[in-house]
Amino acid sequence: MSTVVNLASRTAAVGKKVLLWLGIALLVSIGLLGPRAVPLGQAAVWYVAGGPPLDFDAPHNGQVVAHIDVLARFPPDIARIRVSEVATGATVWDVKPSTARSECWNGCWNLTLRAGSNPASFAAGHQQFTASVPQELSFSLTRGTAYLFEVWDSKGRVERDRFTL
Repeated sequence: MSTVVNLASRTAAVGKKVLLWLGIALLVSIGLLGPRAVPLGQAAVWYVAGGPPLDFDAPHNGQVVAHIDVLARFPPDIARIRVSEVATGATVWDVKPSTARSECWNGCWNLTLRAGSNPASFAAGHQQFTASVPQELSFSLTRGTAYLFEVWDSKGRVERDRFTL
């Protein structure tokens, strides 16, 4: 009987050590590589403190794709998206969902922003996003201009990233 108890306690001790080292490795990788290098870590940071997980592709041919990541059960709840010029602070584009129902597509949000004309309002699955700025049907982005992209969730948390086309 003592052999069974002893074996169980040794197995539990080894299991604790393995989990401890995995946790330490995850924290070190998040610290060294940043939360964007570890998607689960990024979702955890988003859930506790930050805005929705946001990442940008490198600009290519006058366009950039903004990714607002989702991990299966943790879809971001997008309450607002805004693009403004960094130099002047002027709002170029500001959209909010028309409905309270949050929905994502393609496993995550992918917004392609391009130099020139972009649609001001858009649909994401069954969810419609309506622009308050500008009042027109489209907004324009210029190559070489630095922009600030901001996305809010319904709890008021915001994530920001800069891009230049």
